[in-house]
Amino acid sequence: MNFPLQIQRKIEKLASSQGISTEQFILQAVAEKIDALTQQMAEGNTETNLQTTNVVSSNQANVYRKEGILVVDAELPENFDFNKFIDELRKEEASNLSLL
Repeated sequence: MNFPLQIQRKIEKLASSQGISTEQFILQAVAEKIDALTQQMAEGNTETNLQTTNVVSSNQANVYRKEGILVVDAELPENFDFNKFIDELRKEEASNLSLL
């Protein structure tokens, strides 16, 4: 590919610093860009589907993605105990780690 000289030099410098060829660097950059755009499109489709189908009523959870993280926005039960919930998550994670 023919890049402007300034970009070509940056590509060569960065590829060299990573110990890969310029072709590998470009391929990796393109693959990362495709992945990012695919994820953005999927997130947009999720939000569009929720908005256009009106499947979310005022008392149901609102599900969307923010910065690649799935977010569930819902009202919690009156007696929900955050500390107990966090303790249970910690115990579960400790149990999972001990299995490794």
